[in-house]
Amino acid sequence: MRYTKNVLLALGVSSLLFEALAFSPQRPRTTIDTTVSSSSSLAMGYLDNLSPQEPNSGENDNYKPAPPVNASPPSNTGGGVVPSGRGPLGSYLDAVCSGQSGNDHDQQEDDESMDASSGEIEMEERVTSWTRKYLSNFLTDDDPRVDIRNLLTQRSIQSFMRLLEECRDPHSAKWIQKDFLKTGNLLDFHGSGARFIEEFGGRWDAPLLEMIARPKDRIIISAKRRGRGHGGWSKNNPYLQERWVEIPVDIDPPNLATRILSVREQIAAEWLVDIDVLIESNDDILVSYFEQQKSQGLAPTSGSFVRTAADKVNNNSRYATTTSSPFRRSNFDLMYNLCTQAAIHRILRQMLANHEDESTEFIFLRDFYTERAEQYFDGDLQYGRADDFIDELLQTTPMMVGNSGTSTQNLVDPVRAAEEIIQMRKIVAQDWKAMMSRVSEEHTGIRQALLTNTFSNDAPISSTFDDSTGFQ
Repeated sequence: MRYTKNVLLALGVSSLLFEALAFSPQRPRTTIDTTVSSSSSLAMGYLDNLSPQEPNSGENDNYKPAPPVNASPPSNTGGGVVPSGRGPLGSYLDAVCSGQSGNDHDQQEDDESMDASSGEIEMEERVTSWTRKYLSNFLTDDDPRVDIRNLLTQRSIQSFMRLLEECRDPHSAKWIQKDFLKTGNLLDFHGSGARFIEEFGGRWDAPLLEMIARPKDRIIISAKRRGRGHGGWSKNNPYLQERWVEIPVDIDPPNLATRILSVREQIAAEWLVDIDVLIESNDDILVSYFEQQKSQGLAPTSGSFVRTAADKVNNNSRYATTTSSPFRRSNFDLMYNLCTQAAIHRILRQMLANHEDESTEFIFLRDFYTERAEQYFDGDLQYGRADDFIDELLQTTPMMVGNSGTSTQNLVDPVRAAEEIIQMRKIVAQDWKAMMSRVSEEHTGIRQALLTNTFSNDAPISSTFDDSTGFQ
């Protein structure tokens, strides 16, 4: 009898506990979860997991822009990288820059508060490229648009921001992007000419010197400690009061500039090796083109030559004895693209210096390039655009082009123009290799300015930035 009563009592207690759990809000946790969301679990190595957008996957045209900042970050399924090298998921830096928390409960509450009737989601501001003024000035003025040192500075800043994100310091990356450069989503920008380089006068060292001259700053982070839908608490309980805590985050611009210089030197050392791959792949283009013409004749093909640059740089970096920078393959693609553009500029300037600016060859190449500059060289680019440009030029049929100021017309062979670009591209690459070997020496002046600033500038930390971001 006593045994039966004990069993009935145990069943009654279990039933009461089940009902309490079933009809009560989510149980509060005894500790505060201080981890960020799973969206910050990024692929650590750029070449470890290649995405479908990478060059040797055959789907280069499927490049998609960055996800909306108000959209819920997708879960990390171990996928690869987008063109800039980041994972396909929304990162913690995206959440900080958009004023979100990266917390699933807060994100769900924000999604419910959105106006579903409008059906419009605000996209994050995209990075703007150089203005098209350089297309009318590169023949007579200096040509900073195709200066490899400017691209090196741009990619160093992008790579450093990625490293900050991996080290859980998105606030310094946000300061660089929003406060200092005043640009858009720089991490997802895959292009050789970001606008901020032009705004700094087209000088590779100007952004770094300006960063060194900046005083120390302080960002105030407003972090939600506990409240509805946060920290494991129910979002439907009206009696839970939100509690916030302010966390100061110090920003030291000279220190950031010093670390960017280290990244810049690493990328320059990688380009010393990758330029050899560029030259080797460049030499194979015409051989592959003429072999395909002999073997296939007039049969339709997917391309006029075999593209080997992406596979070669991939193998070259995969078996390297040192760890590559975050965006090494992306850096190579942009360097390859800029080298093609620099070769075209150099050819046209030489023809202008030789008073050949009225020849049909000059007119054809100038018009062919300027009409396609936005498609192949400016803005946010897809992979392999340098080879795409040469491929289109090789497949262009010969045409009659009139001389400037005369009524006569001459036949122009586009294959000959492609041969000149390929030959000049090798010369440009060799010049760039010599420049990359002197990068550490060029940093001497910047390090001297940094040392002078360290001893002379002892300004107090200013607190002018308030980042009200709720996160765990």
